[in-house]
Amino acid sequence: MKKETLDELIACLPDDRTLFHYFKGQYAFLLLACAIREEQSINQLKKSPYQSLLKQPDIKKILARQGDGKVSAGLFKHPWRNDSQPFVLTVDTWGKHNQWQYQTTRKGCNLVLQLNFSEHHNRAYQRLVKPKEDYLFNYSGHPVMDREKRRLYRETLAWARIDLDLESNEALIEEIQSDWVRRARYCLQGIRKGDTPWYLDWCHCEPEAFVRYAENVLAPYNNIWPEAMLSAAIEFIHSELGICNIFYHTHECGGKVKQIRRDAPPRSLYSDLPKKFCFQITDKDPRFISDDRFYVRKKRHLKKINWYKLEL
Repeated sequence: MKKETLDELIACLPDDRTLFHYFKGQYAFLLLACAIREEQSINQLKKSPYQSLLKQPDIKKILARQGDGKVSAGLFKHPWRNDSQPFVLTVDTWGKHNQWQYQTTRKGCNLVLQLNFSEHHNRAYQRLVKPKEDYLFNYSGHPVMDREKRRLYRETLAWARIDLDLESNEALIEEIQSDWVRRARYCLQGIRKGDTPWYLDWCHCEPEAFVRYAENVLAPYNNIWPEAMLSAAIEFIHSELGICNIFYHTHECGGKVKQIRRDAPPRSLYSDLPKKFCFQITDKDPRFISDDRFYVRKKRHLKKINWYKLEL
């Protein structure tokens, strides 16, 4: 989308930052709270695209308490578990109008939703790893939080890039990604092999201290970050922007459409993850993308393009 339009949109959003908590499997609560518009029978849900969510243990406990066999959205709002991890959400922009290397489906800018670590993580990270500068496990050329742009700085765990059109009531999640988890894993693997990864040149810690950080501090985030990032993006798109039709790239087509020439993202992020979130396959393009000249030119060279779509 155009930079001016995106800047105007961001100016209307809550200022600075938003607190966000997440526990493993919480996405089921989010999706059911969004999808149920009025009181609905459990049998109806079992026949809906969200039927797989009803098999989750936490959801099954709630359903078992409904003697009349009916549920409402309120039952699934504001869930809490003691193992919830705190995060800070911030927004930014990404891309330029005429630059293909920004990996966007159409020319223009993306809105970026950043999932940032809390101060609880950052204190432990600073104490154990003792980094010499920012971006130790992030790439500054990616859409991570920039200290110069924020009064309160946090290291970014992951981000989602989003294109959208308010008129068509559609949003496209271009990507979710985490440099931090991937690079920290690479560093830990190197240490276990007896190597000294170059990352350690940029911090004041011994390998043993980094292992303690990776195994005790970072470990809880490794398995939940994709769920947490996609959940935050869906909630932001639906609750903050009021958009109900959310698209997501497939692994087979996304790389071609975004012209990713190397370092393809993990298949699980564009296959297993959207299926878990009840996205359905469709061959119909987002309306706001379908007539874009930049996209149409790319589409001519592809036999077929599929998308994941979530209707809330």
